Amino acid sequence: MTWHMGSDPANIDKVTSSSSIAASMLDYCGVDTMLHMTCVQYNKADTLKHLEQAKAMGLRSILALRGDLPPGTELEDTNQFRALDMIRWIREEYGDYFSIGCAGYPLGHPQAPSYKADLQYLKAKCDAGANFVITQLFFEPETFEKFVADCREIGITKPIIPGIMPIMGYESIKRIAKLSQLEIPEHILEDLEPIKHDDDAVQKYGTERCIEMCRRLLDNGSAPSIHLYTMNREGSIREILKALGLWKLEGDRVFPWKNRSQHPIRCLESVRPIYWSFRPRSYITRTRDWDQFPNGRWGNSSSPAFGDVSSYYLSNLTTLRNGDDRLSMFGENIESIEDVKRVFINYITQTPNVSGKKVTVLPWTEAETGVQPETSLISEQLVWCNENGILTVNSQPSVNGAPSTDPLVGWGKPGGYCYQKAYLECFMTAELSEKLIDIIEREYPVRVNYHAIDKDSSFDKTNSEETTPIAVTWGVFPGSEIAQPTVVDPLSFRAWRDEAYQMWMAQWGDFYPKESKSYGVIKSIHDTFRLVTLVDNDFQKPSVLFDVLQKALEQLYQ
Repeated sequence: MTWHMGSDPANIDKVTSSSSIAASMLDYCGVDTMLHMTCVQYNKADTLKHLEQAKAMGLRSILALRGDLPPGTELEDTNQFRALDMIRWIREEYGDYFSIGCAGYPLGHPQAPSYKADLQYLKAKCDAGANFVITQLFFEPETFEKFVADCREIGITKPIIPGIMPIMGYESIKRIAKLSQLEIPEHILEDLEPIKHDDDAVQKYGTERCIEMCRRLLDNGSAPSIHLYTMNREGSIREILKALGLWKLEGDRVFPWKNRSQHPIRCLESVRPIYWSFRPRSYITRTRDWDQFPNGRWGNSSSPAFGDVSSYYLSNLTTLRNGDDRLSMFGENIESIEDVKRVFINYITQTPNVSGKKVTVLPWTEAETGVQPETSLISEQLVWCNENGILTVNSQPSVNGAPSTDPLVGWGKPGGYCYQKAYLECFMTAELSEKLIDIIEREYPVRVNYHAIDKDSSFDKTNSEETTPIAVTWGVFPGSEIAQPTVVDPLSFRAWRDEAYQMWMAQWGDFYPKESKSYGVIKSIHDTFRLVTLVDNDFQKPSVLFDVLQKALEQLYQ
């Protein structure tokens, strides 16, 4: 992540700052993030403050740079600190905590006395503690190959990664070359001359040339990996990586919920409450201040301290779809609960609504990709629920020893077996919940666990042990302990309640005028319906959850 001075880069509270974006990349995207950090504009105390903040964010990689001098400024007009100083400070203050990258210049830094002097300065940075080198851009593979050979000759042994910038536009590459004080080879300019006014042709040329250069450097062993300067042009970069075989289409499903965190603490996390299965960013936000994360088992000693739900919106509001998009899926006018039920059904079946729009997201889901593959195993039952006013927001079918490679319910490493208890989370009327609870307590007191709650906890009833989580997903894998990554937990459910109810208004009702009937229908559901979870503990038999619900409906309407 570039240290962009115009973004107020160290201001973690500014959502567009370099530090804030780096934290989001680490927390929400699960990307191993390296923060570029400059020092020429700061004194030592400021730089150490920036490093301390980076550590607190969970970052482990820093690209230590001097930084560009402000226009019209000479080095003598600044603190005169250089990248070598920052590398020394990092090692003195933090030991080996940070992995440090430094910059190398295949043609020499334009302000260096000579090419050889610049090589010696690079060696000093490596000797001071830099772990690897990323080069300035260059245009010919031979330039990098010679640079690596020259570095090795003077004793630089650290990995040297080529910094490669694909040509994406005629004027842009000329401007960047001028800023970098580099000469574009004449033969490249000759190639570009006849196509310089055709942006697509220039980009195609640049992409093909970049692929060719990367492949050569990787194949001949000159480069251990590559560093692409994207200039925020994701399409070309993706095409290049795919051509090189470096683009992984889909990550391994380590757990039923997504966890590819590179955060040094959160990466150890192995169990979560099921309630946030479809809202992982919210869960990360509400738990980001935890000093440690559950590993192996959820624990039962005390109520986990979840952050305020409002913080999620303050930090992630821009990622949510706007009201017009939501209304095209949920309906411009909601006349009754029948219209609400139809939205849930269209989501489960992934069929277009009356306006021809697919419902790809509900207020309780973050990803706009429709339902999970495993939902197909119980989709008919879920449709039946919603047809009868049981508004489902989370569910999973029972699974008894499915291979870990199963495309619908598998997770974890190959050779394992996966298990699940049937689970259902839904909103229903208070009257129906009373019938449901009565049937469970009379006929299924051991087999079915329930928890029912209303918006302000004036009603809160469960037959589960208050401080004992229930594992609802677990797996058995070769050479490993039994993993139980998903649990139902009464204490966490109460923290989830606030968020679940808030979604009715924040991500649906509030899109309508407050005096409208549509707003009133959603507000009525929010105010009167109860949130209910059900767990069928017998995963070896067909689930009885939908049978229990049918009995409750029959009793309600008899």
